[in-house]
Formats: sequence, C-alpha cells, structure tokens
Amino acid sequence: MEIAQTETDKAAIAARLDGLKLGAAFTWEEIRVLAGYLREKVFPAATVIIQEGRKATSLAFLEEGVVTIQKEDTGQPERHIIDLSRDAVIGEIAFFDSEPRSATVVAKTDVRLLVMTREHFDALAEAHPHLAIKVLFYIGRVLSRRLRQVTGRFVGLLA
Repeated sequence: MEIAQTETDKAAIAARLDGLKLGAAFTWEEIRVLAGYLREKVFPAATVIIQEGRKATSLAFLEEGVVTIQKEDTGQPERHIIDLSRDAVIGEIAFFDSEPRSATVVAKTDVRLLVMTREHFDALAEAHPHLAIKVLFYIGRVLSRRLRQVTGRFVGLLA
C-alpha cells in the first residue's frame, strides 16, 4: 500500500531522496519504490514539528533546513539538546518503540521532510522486505552514531 500520490510527486520525492545520504544506500529503482512510501512535508521556521509527550509513530528524513531538538525539564525552560540539519533522521525513537515522543523538534529554519509512517513502513516491509531491511540498517547506523556522540559527551562530563 503505497501513499496515494501522482507519478510527478513520486518522481519529485525520488529525486530528493536520491540527493540524501539515505539515497546512496539504494539503487535508483529502489529509490523510486521507496519514494512511494514517503510523503513530503514542509514547515516554516519556528514551527513545532514534534511535541514531546505526544503519541505518534512516524519518522522523517531531513531533506532541507535545520531543526532544534529540545527536552522538557520540570519547572525549567526547555533545554536545547542539539541542532540537526540535512540527512538527519527525526522521530525514530517513537517510530520503533511506539511510546510518546521523547523530545520536541522545532524548525529553526524553513524545513522540508520526507516522512514515513509506521503503517507505510509495515506495508513496505510486506511488499519489499529487502528495502525495509536496508532502511532499518540505515537508521541503525544513525542511532549508533548518536549513541557514540552521547557516550563521548557523558564521559567528558565525568572527567
């Protein structure tokens, strides 16, 4: 079950996807298939894209712009965690564990995302399991890099 979209929309998403690091892991034909399971969303600067604590099961590949990841802190203003830009993946934690969002994501600049819902990922996995595995490995690499960064910061704080 691909997302209902025109061939022109699908081709535009495929072209954008091909320009991302994610796209480098796929052949052009695989990118065209994967594009059928993504939708493009655009957010103006200062828009809350993901709200901490809300239930959702989609993830997004940041195609254009910069987002700020913030964490709520009881009785304090939200804490800035990190800014992410092109090629980042956002929303992946709730995508995997189906728990409420773990942080707030705000568009620092105008932002263009390629979004995949859990429902569309499941449909991709059923129709094209090899593509779904490749997507999972890509996200796994992104998460591994983030964990290494956080571990390094944590160790630095302990020193």
